[in-house]
Amino acid sequence: MSHTIVRGGLVLDIAKGTAEPADILTEDDTIREIGPPGCPAPESATEISAARRLLHPGLVNAHTHGHGNLAKGMGDCWTLELLLAAAPWITGNRNTEDKYLSTQLGAVEMVLKGCTACYDLSFEWPLPTTEGLAQAAAAYADVGMRAVVAPMVADRSFYEAIPGLLDALPPPLQECACRQPRRRSRRSAARCRAGPATAIGYARQSRRRSRTTARMRSSPAVPRWRGISMSGCTAMSPSRRSRR
Repeated sequence: MSHTIVRGGLVLDIAKGTAEPADILTEDDTIREIGPPGCPAPESATEISAARRLLHPGLVNAHTHGHGNLAKGMGDCWTLELLLAAAPWITGNRNTEDKYLSTQLGAVEMVLKGCTACYDLSFEWPLPTTEGLAQAAAAYADVGMRAVVAPMVADRSFYEAIPGLLDALPPPLQECACRQPRRRSRRSAARCRAGPATAIGYARQSRRRSRTTARMRSSPAVPRWRGISMSGCTAMSPSRRSRR
């Protein structure tokens, strides 16, 4: 057993709305005592000074995008639509090291701000990969965070989701967007859909392989999901499975 005593910090009591000086004694990964300043500790305990620090339970970031950390500063005052349109440009063409680093940067930043767990709506272009999801999981594990890594999935394209967008594009851009000669906009848009079943399948594979503090799920990407994505994401929910 290893002991650690954290001294000199202000311990947050949410129920009372106070933050009073106190020491915290841990045994391995378990808090054994929260006592007054100077409380006794085993002689072998490692002492950590928390002077001028607020001590509180780990925060949970319920919505983050690990893939976006390497793209910070690449756009300014963008609407959601502009951001979605630029996503392949600012987050594409990455190797596995890039994907690991981007997630790791976000994890370090969250830990510095008091977050110890997060829900990461990850994105890879054009589709999630088991390797990319594994790198994200490894990044969180190496930093020491718990995480749910949920690749964003959609059953209709960005160009189909925004009313009138595909029809408003010049024909050359329509062909580029859908990578098919323009026929009817609805048919062209249908070809733009990145199969949600494929993305959800990658998440399932990664979940079976993951042996870290990260768990795998899948998440519908607004505003581009309908029945297919929702049913697939629901099937991966813990409430629908017996495994704990």
